Amino acid sequence: MSICYSHNTKTVNHPAITKTWFWPVGGFLQHGHYQALAQRLAQVLQKNMDTRSVSQPWQFFDAGCGEGYYMGSILAQLKSQGYMVQASGIDISKAAVQQAAKQHKNIQFAVASTFDLPLAANSQHAVVQVFAPASSAQIHRVLVDNGLWLSINPASDHLFELKSMVYDTPQQHSAELNIAEGFRLLEHQRLRFVIALHNAEQRHNLLMMTPFYWSISEEKKQRLRQHLQTVTADFSISVLAKH
Repeated sequence: MSICYSHNTKTVNHPAITKTWFWPVGGFLQHGHYQALAQRLAQVLQKNMDTRSVSQPWQFFDAGCGEGYYMGSILAQLKSQGYMVQASGIDISKAAVQQAAKQHKNIQFAVASTFDLPLAANSQHAVVQVFAPASSAQIHRVLVDNGLWLSINPASDHLFELKSMVYDTPQQHSAELNIAEGFRLLEHQRLRFVIALHNAEQRHNLLMMTPFYWSISEEKKQRLRQHLQTVTADFSISVLAKH
């Protein structure tokens, strides 16, 4: 096995990564609001797997897996198409990893930092990183030659309707594209769609996925829970290869 628990990694005790935070986040994702992103990532991987000759099962790693939603969804889609894939993932939150392990028995999970990946060098065919901070040098180290790095970040309009209810003058995300040393860009995609929020629970769960939950007033939280009807999901997907 290529993944192990990192002995020098400290788990973080911030309230934003405790169980009380992950239950609403998991609820939002499990309702399929970001399913289109998981499907797109599986399609990108499938397209690249079809052009590469790999005799053994693909080793696929999630750097910052949370509760394992993206990894679990992508793995299920690839296996349904007959691809042989072995998956693993890490997160700095023990609560998230425990929940991921309960939900996805066929995936290996560990508590570790994305800046100190507990993986052997040249051991992974693909790494996915969704919104998580990470070390490009660490990802380069663990990938095989020509291995894939799928880096997903918010694009300019991501959650703009929510931000408009938080700030008087909301700013769009910066869409600057940086190519890390040791990688070449294979393609860049933008995935944009609108999510309908049908009730206060869904709005609350979305809010808890953002840093705003911990900084805005209770009055603004209540207004969001009552009035945020739709929100734009806008993702920047970079597909890079190690060289």
